[in-house]
Amino acid sequence: MNTTRAMLSKSCFLLLIFSLLNGCLSGTRPPVSLSPRLDKRIYKTTQLPIKIGIYIEPSLRNYVQEEWLRHYNIGIHRLVFPIGEHLSSRLEEMSRIIFREVVFINDLEDKERLNRESMEGILVFALKKSEIELNIEESILWAIGKHTLSITATFLDAGYQKQWGIDVTAEGKGLDVVTSRIEYEWWVTSAPNFAPAVDEAIEKITYELSQRLIAKLANVGMEQIGK
Repeated sequence: MNTTRAMLSKSCFLLLIFSLLNGCLSGTRPPVSLSPRLDKRIYKTTQLPIKIGIYIEPSLRNYVQEEWLRHYNIGIHRLVFPIGEHLSSRLEEMSRIIFREVVFINDLEDKERLNRESMEGILVFALKKSEIELNIEESILWAIGKHTLSITATFLDAGYQKQWGIDVTAEGKGLDVVTSRIEYEWWVTSAPNFAPAVDEAIEKITYELSQRLIAKLANVGMEQIGK
């Protein structure tokens, strides 16, 4: 009888472990909730009096980054960061602020529409690099996130010829601290909050990009861009 009970208990324990692992590894956890904003200084920018097309490459717009956090105390967590969706949204918002008129383009091969819009140029945004570091500081139970983000902006003139390209890089950091047992249990079930690192990287890179674009385009005749 005792042997049967022991085997049953062991089976239940193994089933519990399997269920927990399956929940962590199955990918059923929702994506990390991101909420980046634009740097407030962008809103004080003097708008450039030009009409620009904006094309965000699909590889950037649809970019999703998966990272794994493995820790002997808080377990295994699969974290999915929908970076492309939020970065694209902030790039669009930034563009509407710094340019007088913006045309969002879905297809660079649709020359009929491009010609009809009579734009003074097109900016193409592409993802160059995205690296996320996830670390746990054992002694004080800090979760430290770091996100290095890099994008390329390419300018095409009115004839759709490349004139120049610039790379912009930014780094975001985030800190999540356990101050109670409840917060620790949340770490175990849902993982620490690493979203602030990604939010900060997006905020920084859109601001830096806006300043680079303004410096490149302001007070320069469109026929002189790239010279």
